[in-house]
Amino acid sequence: MTGALSGGRTARLAAVVVAACVLGLLPGSGSAARDLREARLAAAYDCTLPSGTRQVEVAVGATFPDRGAIGKPIRPTAVSVRASLPRQVVAELLPQGTASVAGTAVLATSVAQGRERAGAQWADLTSADVELPARGAVEIGFSGRVPYVTVGSAGDVTFTAGKLDLVLTASVPGEPGARPAPVKLACTPARGADTLLAAVPVEAPASTGTPPEPATGSGDTDSSAPHDSPKGIDAGTQPRAATDACPAQPPAGKLDPQRLPPVPRGGEASELEPTSMCAVPAGFATLRKLKSSALVNDPRGQQVGLMHLAMRMREVRAPDYVEYDHLGIMQLPDTEGTFLTFGFQPTTARVRFEPEPATIVNIIRPGKPPVTRVGYRQHLRLYDVRVNGVPLDVGPRCRTSRPVETELTGSYPVSEGGLLEGELDIPALSGCGADGEDLDGLLSGAVSGSGNALKIRQGRVCGAVSTTCKIPELPGL
Repeated sequence: MTGALSGGRTARLAAVVVAACVLGLLPGSGSAARDLREARLAAAYDCTLPSGTRQVEVAVGATFPDRGAIGKPIRPTAVSVRASLPRQVVAELLPQGTASVAGTAVLATSVAQGRERAGAQWADLTSADVELPARGAVEIGFSGRVPYVTVGSAGDVTFTAGKLDLVLTASVPGEPGARPAPVKLACTPARGADTLLAAVPVEAPASTGTPPEPATGSGDTDSSAPHDSPKGIDAGTQPRAATDACPAQPPAGKLDPQRLPPVPRGGEASELEPTSMCAVPAGFATLRKLKSSALVNDPRGQQVGLMHLAMRMREVRAPDYVEYDHLGIMQLPDTEGTFLTFGFQPTTARVRFEPEPATIVNIIRPGKPPVTRVGYRQHLRLYDVRVNGVPLDVGPRCRTSRPVETELTGSYPVSEGGLLEGELDIPALSGCGADGEDLDGLLSGAVSGSGNALKIRQGRVCGAVSTTCKIPELPGL
């Protein structure tokens, strides 16, 4: 690996240290970036099954700011929940012949400051498919974004893990595309379990001559705090999603002829004047190697991106056959992926999508479900990578070495919206590294490969200049 580096002994030594961090070979000391701290806990949970209560080992990890401020968000990031399910639990919950399992998790957390208490739901934590090992426990990890917290007083803010609810979906060979009904598993911390995750000190503004009294439960805020500071604790703050207005003019571009099906016998294709329309896509991209998923166009984010459509650029009509072809331009915000690299090393990265125009084909036949196919090419760019909260400088040009071919299919009319599914083959990364360090091989080994599932739900189409495009619910994993 060091042979790929340029520079002298210092660069080579730095590369070895970076590699060791990413591979999890250095002992975990809880160290993080100067303004962040990593928090981890491992605790026993009692889970309720039809046959009775079974104990499950649960590990929770997150990165917190080193300190907070009155009225300013305290944002837990790199959140991960990992459950070690004993074989007898798996055998009782999942059908015989299960090859892999995916699911979602909701972790109830308690946020406290002095006598103040508030509950925060860490919901929408997701897991990619995890193959069942031949023997031993099934380790399934969940990750995702969670709400931030604001407080109106100075003093330590503690985060404590509580009830854990899992929804698990099995994959059984011989049933392609079909999954048995999800099963639920409710778990609570075992008696005596220490589930304190983190304590973040909150300081009074520096302009005050004396620090305010710690929170006492009265809910009063310090007079020196900003006027918009909350009273007590606000532990459920999540930005309200919004979209830009749909542009008045349709996007420019041409349909990809290689993605258009042949005109049926006796059919006729017509070029049309397209209409400007928009839709909101949202879903998950799964990285198979990392056994985790990243949200695409998170509908819980502050700003949600649009797919700008040139509706009905082309129409094909034949006996018992109608085809509408549309051009789509993805305008998706960057997303943050949270992964357990090599199964246990918390890693976050920002991902930028750099798509080419999409060709969207919608086929309608009498008596048959509609068919929608979306095809496009895109580069994926990585930046702001952190391992255990420590920044890993990958440089400004770290992206896939070639475009990612993206093909999604669904069964719905484009105007109504629906679910699209496909798989991505992620090429090797190139241009990754800084100061003479070549991280291409290291990062490619962690994320590149085939079989990465992509699930996107397209919302209902909205008209030009509309700011009320429907934001769809996330699809199930």
